[in-house]
Amino acid sequence: MNSIYFVLVFLPVVAGLDNGLGLTPPMGYSSWNDCASEITEERIKNVTKHMIDTGLAAKGYVHINVDEGWLKDRDSDGNIVEDRVKFPSGMKALGEWIHSQEVPGKGKVMKYGLYTCRGTCQCGTQLYSGPGSAGHVEQDAKWLVNAGMDYLKEDSCCGSQVHEVAFGNYGDMRDALNRTGRPVYFSLCGWNTWYAPVGNSLGNSWRIAGDGQNWEKLTNCVNQNAALTRYARPGAWNDPDLLIGTGVGSNDRRTNPRGCFDPTTMKQTQHWYQTEQQSRTQFSMWAIMSAPLLISADVGQVSPYQLDTWGNTEMIEISQTFRAGGPYQGMRVAGGDMLFNQSTNVGVGTNVWIKLLPDKSFAMAFVNNEGSTAQVTCDTACFANATIVGTTAYGCRDVWGKTNCGTLHPPYSITATVPGHGGVVVYRLDPDRV
Repeated sequence: MNSIYFVLVFLPVVAGLDNGLGLTPPMGYSSWNDCASEITEERIKNVTKHMIDTGLAAKGYVHINVDEGWLKDRDSDGNIVEDRVKFPSGMKALGEWIHSQEVPGKGKVMKYGLYTCRGTCQCGTQLYSGPGSAGHVEQDAKWLVNAGMDYLKEDSCCGSQVHEVAFGNYGDMRDALNRTGRPVYFSLCGWNTWYAPVGNSLGNSWRIAGDGQNWEKLTNCVNQNAALTRYARPGAWNDPDLLIGTGVGSNDRRTNPRGCFDPTTMKQTQHWYQTEQQSRTQFSMWAIMSAPLLISADVGQVSPYQLDTWGNTEMIEISQTFRAGGPYQGMRVAGGDMLFNQSTNVGVGTNVWIKLLPDKSFAMAFVNNEGSTAQVTCDTACFANATIVGTTAYGCRDVWGKTNCGTLHPPYSITATVPGHGGVVVYRLDPDRV
């Protein structure tokens, strides 16, 4: 699952995806960190219902993406064969069912996503292996589109990591999707920052780091994304991986009949997940970074705190809106790369990030990976790094505290008290809130 210009690269095909999709970062569900390869039709249908019943779908979480585990093999003609034990209705019927679901006040807006890999095999687990799309790109694109997909994640396992070859592989699938005539959001899962300089010519988003399995790995995703702000734009986003929760309802199959898998059966899953506080910090940072917001958990089983995190409409607005002309992704304006040790629950470093919003507004995220609460400051130089200078006064809103936090006057400086171990404070500053 391990998922514009470091190096000037000339691709054999220069046409972009040009599908008109992803003008804001996509929101929805992806099954990987929820179920790994043990995803089933029953699980997908339950999650879809829960997305609607919790109100998250009405807030924009409309993508339901089936990750690895649904494809069994190929037939003698090379066509995809679904796993009819896990997905007894078949993938096309599942897509039709998802598309038929009504979201109150919104209508039939749910979207359907599928998964493949550009190499000869899929990434696999101890319980699953399957073929990749290498040598079957045109054939697979037609099959997947016929199944009704609106979103395709293409992984990189069993494929060349030579840059030009990888770009060519993704370009082949991009072109095959274009030829189907169906607009499909194309998510590249190549796990490296070197996709960013050319990403917008290949797909709608591109993974920029290895799997974000826990807060240690997600901290690395944040660090990697700090240098990539200039590559994000409507229709083309840096992707630091999925939104993960605590594992409740996912890796607790031994004690919870509604759980999805037992981690002792899949070694690679044994260090997944994070605390609820860290999950809120992740969501805050993904919104500030204009990253895809794809929840990888069954929202029908998570805590009220977790639902409040992913359903916070003020944070969703920060994610989905931008200053005209960009930058379209938030920027790190104070602090350097942070560290976190998952096994000891101790980290190092603080950050301040700012995202520019319409009408001279902006949002700020203060992150603390230290072992205790810290006072984190953005001073005049910090604000100047985001070109926030001048004489304007701003009203301050604490997005998670859901309270007003005074008025910011020039010369600008603001200090937040931020919990340790991966804590966050988010302020929104508006000139009309004074």
